[in-house]
Amino acid sequence: MPTTISKAFVAALAFGAVYALPQSRTPAPRAAAPSDNTELIADLVTDPTVIKRYRRLLTDAGQQLLSGEDLAKATIFDFQKDPIPVRGSQGGVTTSSDTETFPILFGSDIMMNWATLGPCGILLPHVHPRANEFFVVSEGEVEFGYMLEIGLLKTQAPSPEINGKLTKYTGTLFPQGSIHYQINNSPECKPATILATLSSSDPGTTTILQTPPVGNATVSMQADRNDIDYVRPLLPPQIVSVLDKCLARCNAGKV
Repeated sequence: MPTTISKAFVAALAFGAVYALPQSRTPAPRAAAPSDNTELIADLVTDPTVIKRYRRLLTDAGQQLLSGEDLAKATIFDFQKDPIPVRGSQGGVTTSSDTETFPILFGSDIMMNWATLGPCGILLPHVHPRANEFFVVSEGEVEFGYMLEIGLLKTQAPSPEINGKLTKYTGTLFPQGSIHYQINNSPECKPATILATLSSSDPGTTTILQTPPVGNATVSMQADRNDIDYVRPLLPPQIVSVLDKCLARCNAGKV
């Protein structure tokens, strides 16, 4: 790996955000999954046993099992319902199943993201401080890179970048705390579909690049092609090279 890539990663300033579980103990209605599960999650925190959590989630006050649409809402997550557009994904969208959106995951130490990335879409270098990530491509091709902590080599130099290409039905592990990125560098300029499973229902995401505001938004984990000029000096040369070639090939505009 070129030393410039290591220096770019090491020199980048990291920012992150976390959220805390609420402390309210007001019972939440069980007839349907509310859009805001704050009160329900607070009750799950204080339930003394796991089975009582499931009683709260899957029954009518413990008297009978939920049925029909109510049971489906409690036990089935639809990744294609109300997807959110993803900045920098070149028209891609994403949906996350986590404790907030799918409360039955509470205590499971697992969550999953479903997303699409348009041609040349990129997820800029970032870290999940509390989870491993198993990243799988179900359609298309995605190039990736990641770096581990110092110590992979016997010297004290930054660890070399590990990179590769994922094709349909292949996946890779991004170890907890590793700096990683993904780019849809499809030779045919086709969208990619991905599934990412994380080993925590609250994995957190810390962005690596310290970037200026762009309009009313801030470039963090995703960047549109018009944003790249703002972050180009901070990006490892490998990422810039891949994006330049991809955007030129796909006629997606000048980087």
